[in-house]
Amino acid sequence: MVEAADDICYSIVDVEDGHRMGYISFEQAKDLLNKIADIDIQKDDDSNDEKVKRLRAKAIDKLIREATKIFLDHETEILSGEFEEGLLSLSDYAEHLKEIGKQTSDTVFQHQDVVSIQVAGYEVLAKLLTEFANTILNNDNKSKLVYQMLPKKHHLNLEDDSYEKILKITDYISGMTDSYATKLFQKFSGISLG
Repeated sequence: MVEAADDICYSIVDVEDGHRMGYISFEQAKDLLNKIADIDIQKDDDSNDEKVKRLRAKAIDKLIREATKIFLDHETEILSGEFEEGLLSLSDYAEHLKEIGKQTSDTVFQHQDVVSIQVAGYEVLAKLLTEFANTILNNDNKSKLVYQMLPKKHHLNLEDDSYEKILKITDYISGMTDSYATKLFQKFSGISLG
């Protein structure tokens, strides 16, 4: 059920997000969502954004109800470990959900703006990992200063081996929000000193 919930939310919300960001037109979002939601939005005086929100909510509701029914229909097989498929693969909308995934991949996730953010993310992560790993592997002045940038709760135990220390550093970095990681990257790079 959790997997189905993730699949439902991500696929449907990706359409709404793509529309909100301007990568998916209103007509395309309406077509993608209303094949599931199946509601009349022509008479609404709401903005296109509000219409997409209503379509998103109704589509998610219908898919949750359908996934629940499929789960209950196959509960014995699922609980015994004999059910090997995703719940939504048995949905009346299985093929359409694949189409939604393809459309959002093509128009949102492969859009130049989105790809450039992903590329920048690699740079940010590489810089943070390099700088903090160097605090473990080197004993120069810069490494000592970088170590001081670690919050106290992430300071390393001197008794730990290098692997344990690097693991703690990666745990620290993986827990960062995008904006925090970007700000720290900018500080390390000398872009922002505030």
